[in-house]
Amino acid sequence: MKAIILAAGRGTRLSPYTQYIPKCLLDIGGVSILELQMNHIRDCGISEVVIVVGFGFERVENFLRSYDSLGMKIKTLYNPFYQTTNSLISLWIARGEMDEDIVVMNGDDVFEIDVLDKLLSIRNEKICLPVKIKNIYEEEDMKVKLDGERILDIRKTITKNISAESVGLRVFRDNGVEIIKKAIEEEMRTPGAESKWYISSIQRLIGKGYKIKAYDIADLFWMDVDYPGDLFNVRSESERFLNISQPRRLLKVVDSN
Repeated sequence: MKAIILAAGRGTRLSPYTQYIPKCLLDIGGVSILELQMNHIRDCGISEVVIVVGFGFERVENFLRSYDSLGMKIKTLYNPFYQTTNSLISLWIARGEMDEDIVVMNGDDVFEIDVLDKLLSIRNEKICLPVKIKNIYEEEDMKVKLDGERILDIRKTITKNISAESVGLRVFRDNGVEIIKKAIEEEMRTPGAESKWYISSIQRLIGKGYKIKAYDIADLFWMDVDYPGDLFNVRSESERFLNISQPRRLLKVVDSN
């Protein structure tokens, strides 16, 4: 299993907090978002991580060099188009790393470890997306329609019969990895590809009749940090996702391409 973190974006909606600091390095209660993700990935037994970087890549790589990655292989890939593109381009840049089972997450996903642990425990599904049922859905939410545990539609623009919000972690196993790679390549050939989220590739698969499994995370904590209010909220909830023990620090060499 390999983890791919998409952390290239500028994070302009979080200004002024992201004027100089990449969104993934914002403090959320004594650790950065990226450090929390790396800790959870490590503690769930994943030993290889690929981070797609862009804005502030030097800061991200400096953090990774000091991270206690003993037993882990860490690699960064640079998205030179981060100023004008969205997550589809970042994941396309990482397509060469999609050579085994993968979990993909965004660089602004804050979650408690059980979200990842339980998601990884679902081993009999080729593609699995966690979801969270809410009382109110915002315009920015990546919304889904469900038929039982099967995703029928996944878009921000859904306005009726919303079942849940898509959580930003997604797992691809076995031939599901090749299936999503092909869908990404097809999406890259469509108009406006530079502005699309990679979730459009999953929507493409749904349109072709592929079964996409939904996993309800229920009351487990997850939030993506898009706005200053989100940052304040996750800081106020930090006891739900932070471990008591603080990670150790060792100097490490990070492979960057």
